[in-house]
Amino acid sequence: MKNITFIIAATAMLFSACQQQNEGNEDAIKKTIDDLHNEAMVVNEKANKTKFKLDSLLEQKRLQNDSDTVALHQSITELNLADEKMMDWMHNFQLDFKGSKADALKYFKDQLDSVKQVQIQLEKAIEQAKPFIN
Repeated sequence: MKNITFIIAATAMLFSACQQQNEGNEDAIKKTIDDLHNEAMVVNEKANKTKFKLDSLLEQKRLQNDSDTVALHQSITELNLADEKMMDWMHNFQLDFKGSKADALKYFKDQLDSVKQVQIQLEKAIEQAKPFIN
């Protein structure tokens, strides 16, 4: 009987520890998502400033009847798409995701990957625009 009580108690403690670890993992992932989101917002602000510079440059080229505006226009489009992706991610992100612990952990891991991809897209768009603003 003592063995059964010990096994039940040990199983309960193990289950409790796993639950706490999953909650800790979820909180750690949420913190990482928040940190990456904050970094991405800084990059997004830089992307928007770059886009405004390119918009001004494009307008100058149009006033000069400069036909070499295709690459510049493409760069502006990439900056706009990256910004839209950031806004979509922020709009759709659910900090208070409802579901099982396993579903929540998966959701937050997926969101972590998504915000990383958003930041990469923003950085690529800024890099593509550099030749026009340097």
